[in-house]
Amino acid sequence: MAIYTVDEILKCLDKAHSNLDFPGFSKVNIYMVSARLTGFRNDHYWILLFEELVNWYGYAGIQPVLAISAFSNRSDIGNGLFTTLYPVEIENEDNYEDTKILYLKIRGESLSIETELIQQYHHWNFGFNLLVHLLPKYRSQMLATEDELRSIVSHELLQIIQLDNWHHPDVYGWNFEANRHFQPSDAKSMQMVAKVLVTGDPNLYKPCEESNVDWQKWIKA
Repeated sequence: MAIYTVDEILKCLDKAHSNLDFPGFSKVNIYMVSARLTGFRNDHYWILLFEELVNWYGYAGIQPVLAISAFSNRSDIGNGLFTTLYPVEIENEDNYEDTKILYLKIRGESLSIETELIQQYHHWNFGFNLLVHLLPKYRSQMLATEDELRSIVSHELLQIIQLDNWHHPDVYGWNFEANRHFQPSDAKSMQMVAKVLVTGDPNLYKPCEESNVDWQKWIKA
């Protein structure tokens, strides 16, 4: 039996939000294209990871970034641990506009893309357009590997849930009923994920809200 409770998990997520550490898919200048949620547990500890494939131009230019946010009752993670990975290497970022061809490596796999074939989803942000272009074929390669996840989560914790689609709370939106910004605990999805972590029963996650893990629901092209 878990020594932690659903309420404790939700309070941890809300605390992370109050510290501006909980992932918000509508962050200014950080454009989420896809995401994944993974939960791990044993009876003593729980860890919840959010992976976001983002374009973060001010930080990494046009290079896709995998941003990982972790939350846990473990003291080394607590209300938030944040790390970034770079699964895509751009070999000619300095001159792709001249050559009209982009040379990339994704997890060591080389490929070239004619830049004119990249659809313009965002009127000026080529890095965002590139990430959307790569997503259908390379999403799984751009997300974290098992070893990368386990560099954060020890093997003594079992993976109990993994979601590619869920209803993510709009933590920068206004909750008019509560007269405050939305908190993670307001979302039924987060409540159910917390129950799964406490009980170890993934069948307790039963989606009842619209999935919104889609860049088109957050970003105006």
